[in-house]
Amino acid sequence: MVNVIYNIVIVLLFPVWVLYYLWRVLVSRQSRESWRESLGYMPILCNRPADRKLVWIHAVSVGEVVASLTIQDEIRRIMPDAFILLTTITKTGNDIARKSAKAADAVSYLPMDYPLFINRAFSRIRPDALVLMEAEIWPNLLATARRRGVPMALANGRITDKAMNSGPIWRWLGAWAYANIDRCCMQTEDDAERIRSLGAHPDAVRVTGNTKFDQEGSHITEEAVLTQKTDLGIGAESPVFVAGSTNPGEDEPILSAFQSMRALMPDLRLILAPRQTERGAEIRAMAESKNMVCAQRSREKVFSPDTDVLILDTLGELARVYAVGDITFVGGTLVPKGGHSIVQPILQGKPVFFGPHTFKTRDIAEMAISAGVGFEIKDADELSALGSKLLSDPERRKAIDNKCRQLAAENGGASLRCAEIITQHMMRKAVE
Repeated sequence: MVNVIYNIVIVLLFPVWVLYYLWRVLVSRQSRESWRESLGYMPILCNRPADRKLVWIHAVSVGEVVASLTIQDEIRRIMPDAFILLTTITKTGNDIARKSAKAADAVSYLPMDYPLFINRAFSRIRPDALVLMEAEIWPNLLATARRRGVPMALANGRITDKAMNSGPIWRWLGAWAYANIDRCCMQTEDDAERIRSLGAHPDAVRVTGNTKFDQEGSHITEEAVLTQKTDLGIGAESPVFVAGSTNPGEDEPILSAFQSMRALMPDLRLILAPRQTERGAEIRAMAESKNMVCAQRSREKVFSPDTDVLILDTLGELARVYAVGDITFVGGTLVPKGGHSIVQPILQGKPVFFGPHTFKTRDIAEMAISAGVGFEIKDADELSALGSKLLSDPERRKAIDNKCRQLAAENGGASLRCAEIITQHMMRKAVE
């Protein structure tokens, strides 16, 4: 009944969706790369050898793609002959997937959640398992998988405050969706309890941890850090502030805090990585209006001797660039976006600042604060004051480095646990 009502609404809204999508393809050109796959014309993978099981992993955008990478590696290790398909919704996520998903055999866009398109996609792919990353719920995708007998899993699952506080219609839809998922691999006990309360079968829920703690390249060596600083045009002794994944409304306070800290530490450099890389020129103009000398990674590539700010408007570099920072900030938190992952700077042993809006990353933020490696700030003034204290205290930063290592060690192995649950359930279903 839930799926029937959902599809009635979709049919009624379909003409509006067609006009909107035509605008995206023909006018804004935002969907010119994805339109065929959005209509279900996925890569034809159904003619693969019968002994090659296909695992379809869906990750909406950058954060979910990153979280899926180590799961893909573990699935490849457990099932060397498996065929892995990775889908995304956003272009940025798709670009990162094509660049970073080494274990994936194919990368595509997810079809629109319309019965005709979803059925077409399943016929072209014929997956042996469907894995949804973190919080991705698409009713027709799930219903089609259920109807075709495809085992489903939620990996690195989390339930946000927004989902818990959603209205009765969305909770009703969510209850139906979660009840259809065979295995729910959740990040924390709190997430596990929440998904049970939303309708998941208790026996389907497991607490596996957060896969982002398993990312490759964690805690690069001091020699590698020095090499990276040289490659970026930064002196070996120059202190660095790295602000990653900033959203509109966050760049100005970051630049202001940097100015204040630089008044006390004149050789401080700022690397600012916007979440939307196309905003590089806009941020550059903002910085130059504050009399800062700017460079863009996509243009000048590196710091020059008189450069104050390097805008990292490229994809796939931020995780390692955090390693050259003495202090870091993660965006989506000074504005109500819910927060981006603070795991990457923690893996590099860095103190990480973030704003009060962490409803999407609540558990890791609390974990970081409790461990003494994460610091919540409300504005530029607090960031400047606390940042200046840490920059002037190398012994405290060294202690934070050790705490970060301990936190990462305590939370590793989630990817293997997820992969084992997914593959074991998939093989069990194949035998039934």
